[in-house]
Amino acid sequence: VIGVNGVMGDRIIYSKEIVYPDISISNEFKKINEDVHAVFTADLHIGSKDFYKDDFLKFIDWINCKGGNEQQKEIASKVKYLFIVGDLVDGIGIYPGQDEELGILDVCEQYNECYKLLNLIRKDVQIIICPGNHDAVRLAEPQPLLDKKYAGKLYELSNATFVTNPSLVNIHSNNNFVGFNILLYHGFSFIYYGNNVNSIRTNGGVTRPDLIMKFLLQRRHLAPTHASASYIPEDGKDNLFIDQVTDFFVSGHLHKTSVTNYRNVTMIGCGCWVGQTPYQAKRGVVPDPSRISLVNLKTRDVKILKFGGK
Repeated sequence: VIGVNGVMGDRIIYSKEIVYPDISISNEFKKINEDVHAVFTADLHIGSKDFYKDDFLKFIDWINCKGGNEQQKEIASKVKYLFIVGDLVDGIGIYPGQDEELGILDVCEQYNECYKLLNLIRKDVQIIICPGNHDAVRLAEPQPLLDKKYAGKLYELSNATFVTNPSLVNIHSNNNFVGFNILLYHGFSFIYYGNNVNSIRTNGGVTRPDLIMKFLLQRRHLAPTHASASYIPEDGKDNLFIDQVTDFFVSGHLHKTSVTNYRNVTMIGCGCWVGQTPYQAKRGVVPDPSRISLVNLKTRDVKILKFGGK
């Protein structure tokens, strides 16, 4: 849906302005009275030779309150939610020559390794997992839950919840609070908008998830251009339509860390846990490895914590 301002002619409109649906300005900036934290990350790419396993283990030590100083341990103890927004593993046959960049050549073994790492995380942290384009699910969106045929070991995690890509997740609701609504989208369409929208391309392109996410919120759709993402319609519903204004909009895919606010929606672009591969370099992807976004749900403050990388 768009609005057009202009002058009517003979069966034609001479347009002066296009007005997009955008999100409401009146969206509430929610907070809670409890000192609870949520962590957002993406793009582990376990199985790649460039997976920063040592850095990820440092992160696990921190979230288990074993790493860092006393203040950092206290903050870690307040983490109740961990979101992983796609690409848990590097996958198999994702792009030409990928096999030369893999340390684990079997996708099931990649997921088994992922299970071993995530199983180290303390069980009072709820882990929410959605797939990405490197995971062993169909590429077309919406992507279903991770397939138990390949990622079955992950389903043994007692503290894990699996969702689709994209998905709308509500956390921390109770009788007195409606909870926080979080829109998760791995971000496959982002490359298209980073390369083809002039206002984004000339200001950093695919290194600016913040600009891309704002662009999509204004159009109320995660892939408003045909062919910017592979898409399968289901049940007469457009699953990429942003029909509800959420408190958070979180993505991955670009391997860039960003935190911005647009009309009270906290937009978080997640970094990664893998170095830059030759394939990424060709596509202009410059990663921010070994970083997480830590959100204090009491204040809505966001901090970027770094556990290594370059």
